Amino acid sequence: MNINFPPVDTGYIKTKVESGYYSNATEMVRDAVRRMREQDDHHGRLLAALEIGERDIAAGRTVPYTPALLKQVEQEARTQAANNGPANPDVIP
Repeated sequence: MNINFPPVDTGYIKTKVESGYYSNATEMVRDAVRRMREQDDHHGRLLAALEIGERDIAAGRTVPYTPALLKQVEQEARTQAANNGPANPDVIP
């Protein structure tokens, strides 16, 4: 596959390689494509979670947000972390 970049992008790529951030242009492009795939995956999971939330709201399955609820969530997170439990992928970047 051959890809032609405009001069501004070519200069950017060369700068990243010359600075040592990447060993060559191919490595940089691969990294950019990998990051785009990850972003697409994250975006898809976010949309799926929003759809679930919208269905729950429409069905009346909600819990009022209160200071007590926040305290409960924080305590559960601290307990989970103290027990070296896995992080919930829905709440990490």
